[in-house]
Amino acid sequence: MSASPPRASRSLLASLVLGAALVAAVGVVGWLLLLLVKGTVVVVGWALGLALIALPLLLARRILGGHTGAERRQRLWTIAQAVAIGVALCAIAYFVGDHGWLLIVVPAAVIAVLRGVRGVQAYREERAVR
Repeated sequence: MSASPPRASRSLLASLVLGAALVAAVGVVGWLLLLLVKGTVVVVGWALGLALIALPLLLARRILGGHTGAERRQRLWTIAQAVAIGVALCAIAYFVGDHGWLLIVVPAAVIAVLRGVRGVQAYREERAVR
């Protein structure tokens, strides 16, 4: 009797090792891609957020100059909205940098809120028609 294992075991072992190596390689590449995407989102978030804070505030005198009354208030409200969005983007970029899972949660939450707002608007319009 020979002590060597049957040939089928060797091919099974080789395919298991090859499969495990392939899964590990895909996992490493996926993790690196997640880090790259997360880093890109954080950098873009900070850049856009800071730009939305700085530019409207620096240009406020030009934007508001020469306008009075309702138009001035409208322009001031627009500047305030831009700054608020910039602050929100900076906060999101900060937290995504620390907690990568927010990269998935934040867009899902924004979509859920927008759908909720649309649903409430449709309900109010339907109720106003009655």
